[in-house]
Amino acid sequence: MITEKNEGQEQKEKQEQELLDDEELDDLMIKTAKEHIRSDYRRSLGCENSRRCMDLKMNKKDE
Repeated sequence: MITEKNEGQEQKEKQEQELLDDEELDDLMIKTAKEHIRSDYRRSLGCENSRRCMDLKMNKKDE
């Protein structure tokens, strides 16, 4: 027979297992930050490339 106390304890143990320890959390945060940096860098390269292309088109029209 499972009592409410045992059920509560089992749920608490499951929650503790689901939580990441400090090292795993740090690794996850670092990985996520690197992905965001890469994404921002790629986006900025695309914007710079577009800007340069627009500048070239504008210069050709002026000539």
